[in-house]
Amino acid sequence: MSSFYQPSAELLRALGFAPYASPPGQVRFSRASACGQETIVLYHDAEVSLLEVVNGQILYSFQGRLASEAEFRVLLRQVNWEASIPCL
Repeated sequence: MSSFYQPSAELLRALGFAPYASPPGQVRFSRASACGQETIVLYHDAEVSLLEVVNGQILYSFQGRLASEAEFRVLLRQVNWEASIPCL
């Protein structure tokens, strides 16, 4: 059986995401973007969704499984989301 990667809460917080209310079976983290809100949903079956709200409309950027943190960061860059941890 393959193992899949989900970003940790610590990594998501470091990237500027904050925990957000979510229904059973998933955990959500959101952050503001230049044109709306970016949300990452972590599902208990190891799937991940990237959602973006722009002008009140929800856009699904990605839904699937990831193999590594590197793949996660590449995915963020592909949908034009910030993927680096800000310096303090």
